[in-house]
Amino acid sequence: MRSDEPIDFRRGDVLWISCDPSVGVEPRKTRTCVVVSNDLANRYGQAVTVVPTQAFTAERAAREYMVDLRPPRSTVKEKRVANASMVMTYDRARVVGRAGRVTGETLRALDRALAIHLALLPP
Repeated sequence: MRSDEPIDFRRGDVLWISCDPSVGVEPRKTRTCVVVSNDLANRYGQAVTVVPTQAFTAERAAREYMVDLRPPRSTVKEKRVANASMVMTYDRARVVGRAGRVTGETLRALDRALAIHLALLPP
């Protein structure tokens, strides 16, 4: 899956990220993650900020800090949810491939989920 060519990506892309080694509850293995860092940082920076995904369940999708990624919300083939409570920043070297893209509406839902998790919304 890994290539020596760097992968260009933008906010809203879904990438395969090698998350190991991980500690405690951090995401493990190579998994899909939604890019949430801004495009200037994505183009010139050495790190990428992402929201890891998990297998879809109705219970997970109902949580305010989770976002349903099933089609047509994204082009990801597997049934997944993005878990904004696990927002992570990784070195670009951990990016191993492209998995798809979320829609603009889904990216806005992810922004809201991040704002809820980070307590950025007024009470």
